Amino acid sequence: MRVALVVFCVMWLSPCESRTLDRCSVARIFKDQGLDGFEGFSLGNYVCMSYWESRFKTHRVRSADTGKDYGIFQINSYKWCDDGTPDGKNLCKVPCADLLKDDLKDSITCAKMIVKAEGLKSWETWESYCKGRTMTRWLKGCGVH
Repeated sequence: MRVALVVFCVMWLSPCESRTLDRCSVARIFKDQGLDGFEGFSLGNYVCMSYWESRFKTHRVRSADTGKDYGIFQINSYKWCDDGTPDGKNLCKVPCADLLKDDLKDSITCAKMIVKAEGLKSWETWESYCKGRTMTRWLKGCGVH
């Protein structure tokens, strides 16, 4: 009976822990954290890329070829954060679990390091769905300029 109760509680709590942000909330957070124009990329590029990476889900974790991808930007554990992946580099000097926080500060700080090092081309989704396209639709009606 106790096991069933614990399983029920975990199943009930899991959806509550995850948060999906709306497009305008993401745009405002990204702007407040200095992504608008960061390394020459407009705010819309960051909003577009994060949508295609995680659908704005802050707690998304996905298996990758090497390690796992974490958070709204799906930052990889082999190169950028620490989750115990063998031979992981942790170039952002952050536990991967910190990339799952709803305030996004650690995710944005790490994403900035990635963009400084590799540009947005580091994200295949940006190359496929955002690069060279009009970004105004990602900010429309959000009150960010």
